[in-house]
Amino acid sequence: MSTQNSLVIIKEKIAGVMLDDKRMKADDIAKKVLKGRKRECSTPPKWMQDAFHITKAESENGLCYYVKPKKKEVKNFFFYIHGGGHCMEINKNQWEFVATVVEENGYGAAVPIYPLAPEHNAQDTFDMLIGTYRHLTRQETIDRLVVVGDSTGGGLALSLAVLAWKEGVRRPDKLVLLSPSLDTEFMDGNLANHMLDRKKEVRKYYYRLGIKEFLSRYWIQDLYHQNEYTCPIYADLTDICDEIAIFTVENDLLNSYARLLYDKLKKEQIRIHYFEYFGMPHDYIEHQHVPECRMIINRISDSIKDEAKLVNPEIKRAVWARSMVAERYPKLFQDDESIKIAAKLNVSHKDFNAMYQEYDRLVKIGRIVEIDKRVKQFIMRYADGVIVNVGAELDTMFSRMDNGRIRWYNVDMPETMELRRKMVESRDREQNIGKSILDFSWLDSVKKKPGEAILFVCCDVTKYFTDKKLQAFLNAIWERFPVLRYCLMSRIPLAENGQI
Repeated sequence: MSTQNSLVIIKEKIAGVMLDDKRMKADDIAKKVLKGRKRECSTPPKWMQDAFHITKAESENGLCYYVKPKKKEVKNFFFYIHGGGHCMEINKNQWEFVATVVEENGYGAAVPIYPLAPEHNAQDTFDMLIGTYRHLTRQETIDRLVVVGDSTGGGLALSLAVLAWKEGVRRPDKLVLLSPSLDTEFMDGNLANHMLDRKKEVRKYYYRLGIKEFLSRYWIQDLYHQNEYTCPIYADLTDICDEIAIFTVENDLLNSYARLLYDKLKKEQIRIHYFEYFGMPHDYIEHQHVPECRMIINRISDSIKDEAKLVNPEIKRAVWARSMVAERYPKLFQDDESIKIAAKLNVSHKDFNAMYQEYDRLVKIGRIVEIDKRVKQFIMRYADGVIVNVGAELDTMFSRMDNGRIRWYNVDMPETMELRRKMVESRDREQNIGKSILDFSWLDSVKKKPGEAILFVCCDVTKYFTDKKLQAFLNAIWERFPVLRYCLMSRIPLAENGQI
């Protein structure tokens, strides 16, 4: 993300209700929050009231706004629970996110304005949320219902799904959790310590023991150790919905919890989609004017409506390039599998061809052919070697290179690996590893016998790395494989796709 965009976000944060003094105790935080409450306004902005049909329903502990497209029957809804540390009202940027999803998907939105600390506690919050959710499911004719929560709202969304299942209320069809806060008691000391990491403190976003004390005293109160309310990540999540999507940021304070939830859901064989981004702020949905944040918001909107739309354009572009070369120059490059994948993904050669001039296409062709040539040279020299394709996406290199003896690893994000398993047939001696590239624990899954040569192929992934992250990546490889034979890289300048 560019420095200019980062400065814009910092300016917005300074204008908001923030806890500037990291030494504040629970009572000090409560006073700060109450003072800031006077400046907060939870009402939808006037431009939204003009653009959409908005109604509200009041309850004992709060109210709920219903946002629908004008003059259109709505049978699909999303129930949006905003973030704000359990103590801040919904803000204008979060309302803009709601408007974007309603406009792009044609969905209706239910937006509860729920009770907040320090005036109210968790029991008040959940009484209001479950009551409003129950009212929505009974009063509206709904074909599809998605519960969406960002930050602390993500934890509330997960808790709401558990409570709805327990009370026999209609399950949501899907949960979409955006950088979720999943444990307000911070029960796992190791994860809590991750949040104390000063390197992750950016844009006035941090964790201190005073915040834990504030939540315990003013929000949790009598619900201490009742996981379905305060620590939903440790609750029984069996059958709470059909599928769950998690969006997170690699350097976010809450990233460790998102990864833990993903691992738990995979073990319980719950359908899960996981998206992890680099170099983005925690509250990316609040910065639609920043192109990188807008890209994530568009993918979230697609996720709410239809998971099938979520194939990354960069993945499609890479598939197009390989299939294009294979179709035009079969004597130079053979890849029937990429041609089949392009057809499955409905890759439009016409559209991608129009994006590049002839010179650029020739550069792509030369690059693809040259990388294959280098890998073949390695295999000819080390026929029993190990090859690791880092950032593999849907690359079919193993099928092009296999000599019947090499062992092959494909590494990429969990969501990308899930797509790969659907699109690319896995073969003997080929293993897929679904982890963030910068979560270097994936290197432990790469097995190499003494004396075996190993090659790391990094075709496109390093274009997302700053020099500092690239150095950390290389150091991690060399620490585990000190007798590394080769590390093949093809690095595009950061300026082409934005710095992370």
